[in-house]
Formats: sequence, C-alpha cells, structure tokens
Amino acid sequence: MNKSFFFIALVSLCSLLACNNKPIQVEKYDIIPLPNQMTYAESFLSIRSGLYVDQSATDQGELAGLFNDLILNTGHKGLIVDSTNTATLLALVYAADMPEEHYKLTVEQDKIQIEAASNAGLIYGFQTLLQMIPYGGTSFELKCCEIVDAPRFEYRGMHFDVSRHFFTMDELEEFADKMLHYKLNKLHLHLTDDQGWRLQIEKYPLLTEKGAWRLHDKNDSLCIKRASEDATFALPGDRYETKEGVKMYGGFYTKAEMRDFIQYCSKRNIEIIPEIDIPGHFKAAIDNYPYLSCTDEAGWGEHFSYPACLGKPSTYQFIENVLTEVAELFPSKYIHIGGDEVNKDEWKKCAKCQAAIQKNGLNDEHELQSHFNHHIEAFLATKGKQLMGWDEIVEGGLSKTTTVMWWRNWAPHTLSTAAKNGNDVIVTPDFEYYLDFPYSATPTQKTYDFEPVPEDFTKEMAKSIHGVQANIWTERIPNVDRLYYQALPRMLALAESGWTEKANKNYTSFSTRLASHVDKFHHDKVFYHLPTLTGFDKQHVFMDTAVFEITVPLEDMKVYYTLDGSAPTQTSAQYTGPVEIKETCEVRFRAFKGDVYSKIYESSYALQQCAKPVIRKVKVGLRRQYYKGRFPKSKSVNLEHKANDEAIVTDFGITDFKGKENYALVFTGYYKASSDGVYKFFTTSDDGDQLFINDKLVVDNDGSHGARERDGAVALAAGLHSIRLIYRQIGGGAAQEVRVQAPNEEKRMVQPSELYY
Repeated sequence: MNKSFFFIALVSLCSLLACNNKPIQVEKYDIIPLPNQMTYAESFLSIRSGLYVDQSATDQGELAGLFNDLILNTGHKGLIVDSTNTATLLALVYAADMPEEHYKLTVEQDKIQIEAASNAGLIYGFQTLLQMIPYGGTSFELKCCEIVDAPRFEYRGMHFDVSRHFFTMDELEEFADKMLHYKLNKLHLHLTDDQGWRLQIEKYPLLTEKGAWRLHDKNDSLCIKRASEDATFALPGDRYETKEGVKMYGGFYTKAEMRDFIQYCSKRNIEIIPEIDIPGHFKAAIDNYPYLSCTDEAGWGEHFSYPACLGKPSTYQFIENVLTEVAELFPSKYIHIGGDEVNKDEWKKCAKCQAAIQKNGLNDEHELQSHFNHHIEAFLATKGKQLMGWDEIVEGGLSKTTTVMWWRNWAPHTLSTAAKNGNDVIVTPDFEYYLDFPYSATPTQKTYDFEPVPEDFTKEMAKSIHGVQANIWTERIPNVDRLYYQALPRMLALAESGWTEKANKNYTSFSTRLASHVDKFHHDKVFYHLPTLTGFDKQHVFMDTAVFEITVPLEDMKVYYTLDGSAPTQTSAQYTGPVEIKETCEVRFRAFKGDVYSKIYESSYALQQCAKPVIRKVKVGLRRQYYKGRFPKSKSVNLEHKANDEAIVTDFGITDFKGKENYALVFTGYYKASSDGVYKFFTTSDDGDQLFINDKLVVDNDGSHGARERDGAVALAAGLHSIRLIYRQIGGGAAQEVRVQAPNEEKRMVQPSELYY
C-alpha cells in the first residue's frame, strides 16, 4: 500500500471520528410549559463532565440529592457529579424578593445559575434545565440565555381516580414525578367511590377490609375483553386477593404508606388534595355500614347509587369521624367532598330526610345537600381545613370560603355564580380537561386551546379563577400504560395552560416543542398516545373499486393492517401506500413506534349497487314525533308507542325545544337523491342520534356525548328513499344537524327541498 495514501486515509478517519464526537450544540430550547420570558445570547456554555451543585447560598443540603432522584430513571442519569475539578457549576441562589414559585435561570459561558425565593422555584428552574439538556447527553453545548419565569395560575392540578381501578404507591410516585417535570403542583386523589374505598380509616376498618375489594364489575369485564387485542387494558395480576375463598380485585393505602407519599410529594412542591366523595358515590361505605343509607341497605337508583341519609344524626357522626382522620393525615388546606351526581330521589322518599328539610326550613333536596355542605364546611373549619367540591354544590347556595371545581360545560351558570359570589374556582371542564375521554372526542389541541377565564367575566370575577385541573377517571384505565396513553401528551397541554400567560400561548409552537418530549417518552419506555392517523373515512361505500389510503404523521411510525377483521400486529401486512379494495371487507390497522402502539383503527368497505327509489305521492317536509322521557340511547325509543306530540316540519332542527330536557324526536319521511351514486351523510348531535336510509342504519351517532359528528354512506339511485332520524336529549347542551355529500358535490346541509313526507 502506498504510505502517503495510508497516512491521508488515517488523517481522514481521525477527522471523521472527531467530527462524530463533536459535542451536541443546542441552539433552541423546546421547553414545556413555555417560559414567559426567555432571551438568548450569542455565546455557548460547553459542558464536558456533568454539573456540580453549589448550594452555599441556599443552605439546603437536600436539593442535590433530590435532583439526583429526579433524574435516576431518565436519560440524564449521572448528570449531577460530586467532583468540582472538571464539572460545570450549577449555582442555586435564594432571592428573598422573588414571589413564590418564580425562578430565574441563567446560562453563562462559565456556569448555570438558578435563583428563586424557595425550593419550589429552584426545583422548577432545574426542571426547565433538564428540558434544555440533550437526552442522554454527556458532552454538549448550551446556548447562553436568561429565563425569567412564573406561573399564570397558583393552582395547576391533576385529578387521579384510584377508586375505580387501584394504582400502587410506586405508580403514584412515578406519576407525581411526571407532574413535577411540567410544573404541576396539585394532585387531587379521588380516594373513595362506589367501586372501592382506598384509604385506611382506623375507626371503621371494614372500609378497607371489605370496601376496598370487589368482584369484577362491568368496566372490569369490558377491560378484560379489550385486553385480548390491546394489553393496555389488562388488569394487573397483583391487584387480586382471595377473600373468604373468593378472588377479588382491589387494594388500599395504609396511613403509613400515605404519609410517606405525602412527604415524597411535599419535597417536589406537590400538594395532595384528598377526596372523600359524600353524600353520593358512597356505596363502598354503605355496603359495609348499611345504616348510613335511607333504607338501611346499599343499592342503585335509576342512574346513581343510594346516597348517605341526611336525616340521620348517625350519618353526620360517621362522616365527621372519617374526615377527622383524613384531616389529621393530610397537610393540605383542602378536603374535597365530591358532591356530584347525588341520587336525590332517595331523599324524596325518605321520611327522615323530609323531616330534616322541614326542621331546617329548607325548600327542597338541593337545599338539603347545601345544608349538609355548610355543616361539613363548618366542621372542617374546626380542623383548619377548607371545603372543596364539584360545581353541583353551588346549587342550593354556598359560603364564600368554599372552593368550587367547575366541570359541567353545560352548567356555565354555576361557574359565574361562584365567581360573582367570590369563591375560588378551579376550572376543570368535562369536554376539554377530562383525559379519560378518547382523543377523537378530546384531541390534544382541544385541551390546549381552551381558555380558563370566560371572555364575559369582569376583572373582579376573573380573580376567582384560581387555577386549572385535568381529570383522569379510571373506569376503563386499569394500568399505567393505559394511564399514560390517556394522559400524555394532553397533560402537557394542560400544564402550559396553567403556567404560560395567555398572550404567549400558541398551539403551533407547542406542537413543535412537543416532538422532543415525545421522543423522551419513547426513550424512557413510557407509554403515550401516538399522533393520530388521518386521511381515511370510517365507512366507505363503493360500486366498483375503492382505495384504502391513510396519512402517517411520523416517518418512524410503521402501520400494519388486516382485511379479515383480525387484530393487526407487527407480523401483519405493512402499509406502504394505497391499497386497492375490490370486495366488501373491514380494514383494521394500527401504528407502532417501537413498543408503543396506537389504538386499532377501523375502516369498513361495502360494495353496493344503488338502492332503488320508491314511488310515492309526497309533500315537502318531514313528520316529527315528540316522545317525552329520559332515554338512555336513541335506540331506546320505542317507535311502537304513541308519541306525545306530532308535527310537520321543514328540516331536522330542534330550535322549538330550546332549554328542554329528557325527550326524543323522531323525524320520518323521504330523501330525494338527485342522481345515481354514493351519498355520504353526516350528523352532528348532542346527546345522540341514529340515521336510517331505507330502514338501514347509515349513521350511528348514539350514546351520551357532547356535540360530535359521525358519518356513513349509502349507494342510492335517483329518486325518493325513506329516511328516519332518531334524536334524544337528556340534559345540558343540545345540537342536531344533518349534512350530505352527494355524488360530485361538496359536503353541505341537507336542504328542505330534498325532504318529503
């Protein structure tokens, strides 16, 4: 070999290796929640051997240890070092003049400094720093900058229901660390409900000896069924114990375990707010202490369980004893008493409750609950605690010291009433901040874009908005993978709404910054919701050949599909481009990114010939029948029963019923197709509907939900085709619209000129 060539090759190889070992240079930071003030310099800080924490100005020796704890299970393990020789200085400085939770982070060419008035601010500054550092980086350069930051709202919370499905202390600690990373500071623990009592109460041992355990309920059974195709629905085996020879699901926290968890969260500036749900959602207590109910037994009404009897002194004594132990255990200034969805019909039938209404000069059962709330609030005040409850507690009146959690989008009056009354309000709306909802109903952008302070609030009313909270109800969330699938990334959207000033928020910016956080979820083996697959319809009707086509949002996402109705796996056919469909079939497909996978998407393909029209002498309009009653679903309406009212109308509108609740409308007649071809129909409904063409279900938009759109298609020949729409309303918001996309046309509202009877 030519020696000069060998030398040149060696030099080139060394240069290539040197280039490959070049430190990662970070020029822009993807921080969530977005800091409210950040300025960049032109220079860089070079870090080669980790960070050395100098706490001489803080006199707090525990922070370095806490910082190490916070990075143990992340790609930053080993970032904090003991040696001062080659490590970069991380200075922690107390600044007494700064408000609570504020911090200032400065990256200079020779050091990093975090200033704050308290440990909370220093910890938040450190969380920001962790987001600035490359994942797994040991040698990197940070662009010099100054961040001056503070939260928009004092209360930035997550609600976690551990009653419906139980989660271990290790899992709670992991969840608390996720909260801290995004500067969330309140953990609302839903500890009791009909399905399980999770907190040890020494005076009433049966609450956990028996009340913490159950046979499978309908949601457990549904999860087990879904787990056959999706392991994120599997019930963990360690949640079972044999009780009196019977295998039962459950678990609970001892007081000692809860004290340790409280201390764990306190170090992280997270306040745990306990919820003991009273007087409704109380079945786990009544099952074991049946004297608490109006009938001396547990049971269910039409929709909710029997509540505690508010006409018995023994009920008050029991609840006060429970809350005494709760108040002694939890240092939080709040105790949440629930107060939602109470089955007041039982009080109407109870002689003791009716006597209590008369004795106290009350008008109805709403005021009976308010009387109970005032009593409990006064009792909690003797323990140095403040009462907190869901917005139903506004009905019947409440004191100015009560904190209200507004969740019912359809009851905005409770939000404004509480604000006008001067109550602190935590905004936690059902349609935007309930993270157990599917992403199809509550996408991440919907959570992000919601503005907590209503536009019509005065400045004085706006002061009542104390903060925001996202809720996770776990009826169908049995394990941590499903928990994080539902929470991530929507929890980050909530965090930015709670921290970042309204003027600084921007969803495009958020989604760009989110990408690096999703990569960290992936590397840390944390389950999360993959970006949604788009570009397809759920139902296709075709008359010759169709094409299955989707849009895959990430290059490193792989999609696999089946045509035989089976669950797709990574051994199924991989989607690489449009697939021709020639027969009726159901395409099921799922995205994968490493060990993380999406839900199973479905797209049905139906090969049809045009349905023949009917020949009728008709008039313009529709026949509308009104049925009074509370119907669980649209399909629950018995069309053989005589309607309460009947009218001829021009369209599917419901404006005549504005403000009414608990009814169903059945529209019948004919739709006139203008030409042969495939017609696609869309319904937007709140609370639910079903659309039939020629007596076949085309759009199924049934069930309890807010306003949402569903669609379906059918092949029709030109002419008249029978149409029937069943709409039901049970309360709250109301909406009903029908649109159509005719052959070679754009989607539009169905016109009165197309409807006949």
